[in-house]
Amino acid sequence: MKTIKTIILAAVLTMAWGCSSGDDTPANINNKEGQGEQQWTGSTFAASEKPTWAIDWSSNVTKPDWQEPDATRFECSMTMLIRLGQELTPYSTDNDMMAVFIDGECRCVSYRNQLQNGRVAFLLHVKGTGDEANRRMELRYYCDRLHHLNVTSAISPFVPNNVMDKTYQIDFNIDKGSTKYPLATNLTVMLPKQLPFVETSGDMLAVFVGGECRGIGYQGGDLYDGWRVKVVGTQAGETAEIRYYSADKAGIYTILKTFTLSGSLQQENISF
Repeated sequence: MKTIKTIILAAVLTMAWGCSSGDDTPANINNKEGQGEQQWTGSTFAASEKPTWAIDWSSNVTKPDWQEPDATRFECSMTMLIRLGQELTPYSTDNDMMAVFIDGECRCVSYRNQLQNGRVAFLLHVKGTGDEANRRMELRYYCDRLHHLNVTSAISPFVPNNVMDKTYQIDFNIDKGSTKYPLATNLTVMLPKQLPFVETSGDMLAVFVGGECRGIGYQGGDLYDGWRVKVVGTQAGETAEIRYYSADKAGIYTILKTFTLSGSLQQENISF
């Protein structure tokens, strides 16, 4: 009789343990809704309105004292039109400045012009000599509202007395030569095939470093799979995390797996 009771008790315990294990696995806990923050297999979830993620470009650079060069020293000039990108335009004021340097010497200072289409542009007349043809130039832009400075040599070399065609009409984005965030990682984020939500056009993806937004993603659509994000940084090796806003679930998934920024092309595969 004692043996029979022991067998029955063991069977009951086995059934109880089996039920408990099946209900408390992460996969089942993760799918409970209406409990505030939830733990998913590869992320945490928190109910939220659609976020207003944005990179903070504000800096602390003092306005530079750029001076026009003595035009009598130079027999040639080069003309360029630099147009601010959409991300920079809202921050532009009449106190902004743009300059071009050759061998560390200022060869042009320009101030902003408001175009009829609402864009902001700087007309540059760079001074130089015939002997300086094809000499590398450095473009510098100071945004007074943000106290932010851009410095880049990624422009055309000096072309004496050039014809100002489309080659010298350049669109300038805030991340180009940023002194606050000199590093840029072109990141592709691949989502898993099985998702705990329905993807919609209202979804968002962003990359954060130390709680600070460093890049907003956009969906590839028909051109390519995944999300594309240009992630800005201070140096290679910064630890980053991905956050995903689901309009379907009205909340934000924070991916638990972190990664380091390389400053070049990079791909991350995530899970929820």
